[in-house]
Amino acid sequence: MTDRITSRTPFLNGWRIAGWGSLVALLLLPALAMQFTREVDWTASDFVFAAILLGFLGGVVELAVRFSRSGSARGGYLLAGFTAFVTLWSNAAVGIIGDEDAVNQFFFLMVIAALVAGAAARFRPGAMRWIALALALGQYAVGIASRFMMPGHATEWGVLTIFAVLWSASGGLFHRAAKARHG
Repeated sequence: MTDRITSRTPFLNGWRIAGWGSLVALLLLPALAMQFTREVDWTASDFVFAAILLGFLGGVVELAVRFSRSGSARGGYLLAGFTAFVTLWSNAAVGIIGDEDAVNQFFFLMVIAALVAGAAARFRPGAMRWIALALALGQYAVGIASRFMMPGHATEWGVLTIFAVLWSASGGLFHRAAKARHG
């Protein structure tokens, strides 16, 4: 009888423990900082929001590693998940464009719409490339909208460009994975 090697990773392996343990440690950092300084003042809802976002990030990594067949697709999912995480985190913390909720809500809505569209397309790389491209262009669309919604307020085009580049890179990885899949 030959030993059968499976592609499934064991439930508790070193990488999974390190990954999830790191996310838990990140979640506990503000609680520790609150013991030493008044500069950090998180509420229970802040911890819940952070736990949801960190759980989302960990879930993206888990799913990308488990279900991606190619390195390009895996990279696309990982980069898209990281970019969504940073978008939501930074927007909730300080706002991407000033602190006006009306404009910054568009960033939340874009990420949510992308998740819904991605789920509808079953997160296939061919569809994800277009979703990532839409998110990249959406960064500038929100920037242009902010000029009308917040007259006189500076728009952080550099920050929007960083997010657009990250979404575009993710879309490029999805495009490569889709092309490889279909020849």
